[in-house]
Amino acid sequence: MNSLYLFAVCLALASCCLANPWGKPTGQPGCQTEEELAVGAYRHYYRKNQYWVCQVLGVAASPAYCPIAQAWLDDVKACVPYSEWYWTPTVAPPSQPLA
Repeated sequence: MNSLYLFAVCLALASCCLANPWGKPTGQPGCQTEEELAVGAYRHYYRKNQYWVCQVLGVAASPAYCPIAQAWLDDVKACVPYSEWYWTPTVAPPSQPLA
């Protein structure tokens, strides 16, 4: 009985570790290229009201947020009302933030 309890605890801990969101890509650009600075803003992969802004070459993009009841639409590079928002495929930025 004890071994069954220990197995259940180990399984629960393992599933928590595998579901850990750390390390999941979020679409944050590293802002390592002039192209990223020219584009300026990139969508967040999981939060439709958040986007990334590149301001300085070599410095990872900082988060920005749309006003309440709006979402970031990457096709127009702007926040739009939820009623105008539609899903678009995610595209990786040219560079990733340095570790």
